[in-house]
Amino acid sequence: MALISIVINTAGKNLASIRRLLYSIKQQNYNQYEVVIATESNGVKIRQICEALGLKCVILETGYWNRCLTADVAILKSKGELVAILEDDIELEPSWLSKMIKCINNNDKRIGCVYSNVINPFGSESIASRTANKVLYYIVRIVNTFRAHGNFIRKKITVFSLTVMCRREALLKAGLFDTSVEEPIVAEDYDLAIRVQKAGYKVITCNDAKALHYTHHAYKRTLLALERGSRWWERLIENDTYFFAKHYDVLGFVVFTHAIYNAFISPLALLVRLTKIKNFTPCFLINVFLRSIKGSLTGLIKGLMHAKRSAK
Repeated sequence: MALISIVINTAGKNLASIRRLLYSIKQQNYNQYEVVIATESNGVKIRQICEALGLKCVILETGYWNRCLTADVAILKSKGELVAILEDDIELEPSWLSKMIKCINNNDKRIGCVYSNVINPFGSESIASRTANKVLYYIVRIVNTFRAHGNFIRKKITVFSLTVMCRREALLKAGLFDTSVEEPIVAEDYDLAIRVQKAGYKVITCNDAKALHYTHHAYKRTLLALERGSRWWERLIENDTYFFAKHYDVLGFVVFTHAIYNAFISPLALLVRLTKIKNFTPCFLINVFLRSIKGSLTGLIKGLMHAKRSAK
C-alpha cells in the first residue's frame, strides 16, 4: 500500500479542534500514512495530543502564521506521493482516506487532486440561504454572479478548499502555494486548484468521501475585522482580489466584476453580519468601505501584473 502524507496546516491555537481531527485520522480504515503538522505555536501540546492518541506526528513549529508558507514547509517535509492537505477544523469519516485514494487512482494519471464532500453541521453561512425574504434572496443571488465563484462551472474550472488529496508531482509542478502574500490570506486554495489545472492535471470531486467542517469562515472574518480593524479587512480584500485577478487568462472579465464585488458588496455583507453583533461605530464602517475599495484596486492591479508577467 502506498504511503499517504496527511498535512495539517494550523495556527495551533484551537487544540480541541486539532484533537478532534487527529482522532478522526486515528480511526481511518487505511493505516499507511504519516501525519505532518505545521503550526505557528503550541508544538509541545500538539505532540502530547498525538502521543495520547498513539499517532506518530512530525511537528513543524514555525513560530509565524502564514498559511501559504506554513503549508509549503509541511508539504516539502512530507514523504508520500499522495498528499492530503487539511485545515485544523475538519473531522474525517473513517473511510475518508481509502475513498479519496480510490478516486485519485481511478485509472487516470491526469487526475492531480481530488476534493471531498464537505458538510458544515451548522448549515450554510450564505446570507441568501439564511433569509426568509424572497426579494432579498433573489437580490443576493443576482449580486453573487459578480463573484468569480459563480463562474467556475461556466469556465469549466474545478476548485477545492483544504479537504483535498493531491499527487505530489501535481503540487510541485503547480508551484505549491503562492508565498508572495501575507496574512490575512483567503482564496489561496482556489488559486492552487487553478494552477494545478494549468499544469495539465484534472481536479475532480470525490462525493463518496465526506468530511465535517466546523467553522463558518465569513462570520469568523467578521469578528476578526471588528477586532483587528479596517486595515486587516483591506489586506483580506486585497488578497482575495489578487488570487483571482492573477488568472485573468482563464477567468477573463469576471476578475473585474469580482473586484467590484469586493470593493462595494463585500463591505455591505460585512455590515449585515455586524448588525447581529451591534458593537461597531459609524467611523469603523466608513473606514471599511474605503479600505475595501483600496484593497480591491490594489489586489486587481497586483493580480493583473502577475498575469501579464506569466503570459510572457
